[in-house]
This record gives sequence, C-alpha cells and structure tokens, in this order.
Amino acid sequence: MIKYNEKNKIFSIQTLNSSYFMGIDDDGVLRNIYYGEKINNADDTEYEIGGIADIAPPGKKFPIRQECITREKMLYAEPCIFTEFSDGTKDLQLVYKSHKIIKNENGDKLVINLKDKFYKFEVALNYITYNGLDLISKNSVITNYGEEPVKLKKMKSGTLYPTWNRPMRLTHLAGTWGEEYQKLQINLQQGKFTIDNTRGVCASHQHVPFFALDEGDATETFGKVWYGLLHWSGDFKIDFEESYDNQLSVTAGVNDFDCSIKLEKGEIFETPLFTVGFTNGGFEKMTETLYDYQYDFLLPQEKIKSDFPIIYNSWYPYLFDVNEEKCLGFIDKAKQIGVELFVIDDGWFGRRKDATDGLGDWWCDKEKFPNGLKPIADKAHKLGMKFGLWIEPEMVNKKSNLYKEHPDWILSFPNRENSERRNQLVLNLARKDVMEFAWESIDRIIQDFDLDYVKWDMNRYFSETAPFSDDLRVRYIENLYEIWRRMNEKYPHVLFENCASGGGRADYGMAPYSDRINRSDNADPVDVLKIHEGFSTYLLPRLAGGAGNIAPSPYFMNNRSVPLKYRAHLGMTGCMSVGINILESPAEELVELKKYLEEYKKIRHTIHNAYLYRLSSAFENNYTVWEYLARDKKEAVVFVFAHNMNFHELVPRIRLRGLDKNKQYRVSGEVRCVFDTRKEPVNDRIVYGDTLMNFGIRIEPTGDYYSQIIKIEEL
Repeated sequence: MIKYNEKNKIFSIQTLNSSYFMGIDDDGVLRNIYYGEKINNADDTEYEIGGIADIAPPGKKFPIRQECITREKMLYAEPCIFTEFSDGTKDLQLVYKSHKIIKNENGDKLVINLKDKFYKFEVALNYITYNGLDLISKNSVITNYGEEPVKLKKMKSGTLYPTWNRPMRLTHLAGTWGEEYQKLQINLQQGKFTIDNTRGVCASHQHVPFFALDEGDATETFGKVWYGLLHWSGDFKIDFEESYDNQLSVTAGVNDFDCSIKLEKGEIFETPLFTVGFTNGGFEKMTETLYDYQYDFLLPQEKIKSDFPIIYNSWYPYLFDVNEEKCLGFIDKAKQIGVELFVIDDGWFGRRKDATDGLGDWWCDKEKFPNGLKPIADKAHKLGMKFGLWIEPEMVNKKSNLYKEHPDWILSFPNRENSERRNQLVLNLARKDVMEFAWESIDRIIQDFDLDYVKWDMNRYFSETAPFSDDLRVRYIENLYEIWRRMNEKYPHVLFENCASGGGRADYGMAPYSDRINRSDNADPVDVLKIHEGFSTYLLPRLAGGAGNIAPSPYFMNNRSVPLKYRAHLGMTGCMSVGINILESPAEELVELKKYLEEYKKIRHTIHNAYLYRLSSAFENNYTVWEYLARDKKEAVVFVFAHNMNFHELVPRIRLRGLDKNKQYRVSGEVRCVFDTRKEPVNDRIVYGDTLMNFGIRIEPTGDYYSQIIKIEEL
C-alpha cells in the first residue's frame, strides 16, 4: 500500500512486514526517513525529515539522507546521478514537482517527479511494490527537456539506507571463473566499499550484483536483513559508504567506468531496476522472498510451471570433435537411459575444428555433417526427445568469413593491436546492424534446424571499446536484451540456456529471458556444493544448470575421483544434465545412471518448485544438508553430502524447516537415516511435522563422498 500525507508531505510505502518512508523538506528536497520493520503510522516520523549537521552554517537546518543523491553544494556522498550541463555546471539540485500513485492487481507503483531548480532537467523516481512480498523495486527515468545536451556521468538506479547509526555487516558473493558465488562477509567501517564489474559483458564471474546487510547478528533463521539486487548484466557498481557515526548509504546501478550518457533535447535514459527488501527472519527468509518474487512476478508464468528436461550435451565426451555418426549414436544411448534433450555443443558450424575458426559463420559444417543437422533433429524428435544447439553470437574468430567481410564490426582501438582471448574478438553489439545480424542468424538457425533448445554462450570480456560513443557499454547490454526478448516472443516453445562462460550472467537482468542459467563451467561435485549454495541464495534452483552435471570421473580440472552416486545426487539439486561418454561407458555404469535419472524424474517437480533451506552450509562444514520444500509444503526432498568425514565425527540432528507442525508426513530414505539411538531404518515412517522440525532426523554420513536423499511426503 502506498499513501501520501499532503499535510506532512510524507510518502508511506507499506509492504507485508516492512515500511519505507520519505518526506519532502522545506526546500522541496525528497529525503529518506526510514526503511525497516513495519511502522503503522508514518506521521510519527515527521521530525526526522531534517536534522543538524556539523557542516551546516550556524543555526541553519541541514537535511540529511537525500533519497536521490546528487552532486550539489556541500553534499559529499556518493551520488546516484551526476550531470554535466552544456555550460559546464556539474551541479544538480532536484526538488519535488509532482507525484502519482498507480494501483494494479499485482501491487502499487509510486512515481515521484523531481526537477532541477534552474535547468529543464527532470528525474522521475519509480517505486514498485508486489502484493504479499516485502520487496520494493526502484529506478529512475531521466529526461532532458532543455535545448542543449546534458551528459550523465553517473546514472545509478537508487539509494538504500538500511538503518540509523548502527554498524553493519555486508554479505556478498564473489569469486572467479570456476569458483563463482563464494560467500564473503565483512564488517563495514567508516569509508567506502565497492563491489563492481568493469568487464563489459559479464556481471557475475567476479562479483554478483547482489548484497545483504545486517547488524552483525543475523543467522539463517534470525535477525534483521536488508538486501538488494540489480537487474543488470553488464558493468555495475554498488557503493557502500559509511560515515563516522555508522550512517550507511548504498547506491547501486550502471557503472560509470568508461561510460557516460549524452542526452539531447527530449531524450530519456531509464536506469535498471534496483530491487530491495527487508526481513526480520534472517537470510533464509530473504531467500524465500526472492524465490516468491521470481516464481510469481519475474519469470514467464507459461514456462515456470513446467519441468525442465534432462540434457545430454556432447561437449565433455568429444569437445569440438563431433560428427553425424557420433551424434546419432549418442541419441540412441541417451534415449535408453532416460535423457529427454540432446544438445550438440561447440563444433557443428563453419570450419570449426578448434577454437581458432568458425565463430560468426553460422552454417552447418558439411564435412562433419554431410547430410546437415536434419537427420539428427528428426531422429531425436522421432524418439520423443528435444534437440538443441550451442551458439556464441557475440564473438568472432579472425579466420572466419564474417571477420574478413566485416572487420569494422569488432570492438577495437585505432593504432592498437586487438586483444584476443580464446582466439576471439568481440562483435560490437551496440551497433544496430550488428545486433540485427546476430538476431537474423539466430532466427534462421532455430527455423532451419527445428530447434527446441538454444545454448547461448559468451566466452570473453571487453578490452578495446571503440569505435562508438561513450555509452557503448550500456547500449550493448540493451541490444543484448532486445535479442533475447525477440527470441522468447517469437519462439515461446523453445528453451533458452544462458551460459555466458559458465555463470557470467547469473543476474536478474537475464533471468526473465533464461530457462536455464549455467552456474559455472566447473563440474567437480565438491566445488559445486559452494557454487550451488551461493547461486541458490538469490536465484531459483530450477534455473541452476551447468555446474553439477554428471561429469566424467576423475574430473579433468582437478583430477578428483567421485562416485557416480554422489555426482548424480548433486545433479538432482538443479537442472540435471549428463556429460559422461555414454558411447564408451561400461554397461553396468549406464544401468546405474539410468536408475538415478529415473529417481530424479520422481522428485524433479518438487526440486523445480521449492524453497531451498540451508540446514548445513557448504561454506561452514565438511558436510552439506539442503532441504527442498515444495511451495505448498506437501513434499520435501533432503540432500546430504559429506566429502570428508572423520572417525566418530558426530553430526548434529537435522531439523527440517517450513513443514506444517500439525500434519503427518511419510519419511523414506536410506538405512543410515535414523530417528533415535536404536538406529531404526526409515522406511515409510509416519511422523508429525513438529517432530521433524523440533526433534529432527539424525544422519550418519560415513567415509569420503557420502551422499543420500531423504523424501518427505504429506499424508
């Protein structure tokens, strides 16, 4: 609910359990008053609109906590918006102009229009609420109404003030390729701390545009937590600036690194959404709320209700060395073990023998596939399977025909040698003609090869970023979104995987267009425990692809050998895929693999439509326990992973969460799942929800690479 008190000039945004208050001061400046646990009467906070600051002139009231921080006068905080007018003025003084409140069936929207005191320049602040959720999405629509151009040197989406005069702890996710989404925590101190991305096309390999803040005592199930997510897949910047008196401001949005926006008369720029939330129920409630947001508001409803198929991908067994004979053989074997989608990865197009050629030449390699891809697609469809292909439309090889025809299409600097990574150069997707070429190529591929699935990869970052204007980094991502929007609109039946070098675009900007998000290129199951836990902190497990696929053992990245059972159980925690060489696998291994795929199909719907509770964190213990609870609370699946258990090492009883305490549940699992000291096997044991949540289940993992599944079903 959103209200405005005309007398006190206070805006009140009320969600289910939180309140967000803003007020207009005597100078017309919009100030943040409060964001946190619910307060029923916003008018009680009227006196907080202004205060006394040590930099204010003697006896002069100096308001604080500017809702849209700008660079003006003696305000030294990190600005959301920084402008340079044509006359050289680098000062923006925004005051209240008007507002409107828009009601709809999903929630309310507040638009507050601000204008500069002198220039014909306006900023509309948008606040969007969602029925039943403690979330607010905010962004800015910036418009130049003046005759002269205005340069935007900073263009962030909004500011978050989590609390008053309290030291804060920051939780964020960072890492690198193959080690993504590692949980980090630091205590913020006076000064500025920044998480950002400057690599152009990849937002989440190093830092994820997500954060959580608490007062230092929050746990999974306890404590106040403020959190935020940026809906952006390119360069982003989140600044945490804490004053000497523990007053924290957080600004988030497009990174100003190597980027500015020039607005001519009448032009607008809309910043990405910045979604913020508050809970007093700890990190677990934060994740639960974000899951609800994705299920009910962010992701396409026509796709979110269906189960994702089991994939077999050609990459791990043969890399580039794919051909018609191998693919036809793969399809037969894949069908036998229960695979539902066959994907030809890299190597099917152009003259693609290795990584040095082919990118940009999106025609079938007739040497490898003399009859084209139609026989393979037809066979897959005849057997009741789906068929898909790998593509990398944003990149080009120097040896390709496309580069020879359009060397001007790549990002480059005059008088400088172009940087190459993986023998690749980046196509300038910010150009309209390049964007249209990419779209037309993909459109033709989907139609010509009768595709049910597209795996979109992206394997290198920006280096040289010319020739183009200073807004290249922004326009590139906007055009990327446009292609993905067209794909989803024209081909609603096709599934689209967002790979991005394994986890490079695991963000809320790409999530609405992605049926599957590759978490990582690392498929080592022990490493994936942390990768998946970090990923699933803010993204749905139903989106979790890539890492966790049933890869060969020993695994080539670290030579670790892990039992098939352990690998398969971990593969069940997201979108399952198979990457072992099924053409050369022993018969007994295929029999075992088939059994696991059948087991996954029985629990897949629960996994895909569940809350994930971190009963024992992979970041804290050498054993990991995750509970997947269906949203209707009628089913749950508990996964136990232990990769290094010592002799006589005791594991605390596992207390489940989220069940109905008054309902009875059937518990089935393996022999070593026990309820009491008698070590009674759990075979369809009937117990109440309060028993499972309070008394709990004792597990006894043994040895290295132990795993088990426990199923919970309401009677």
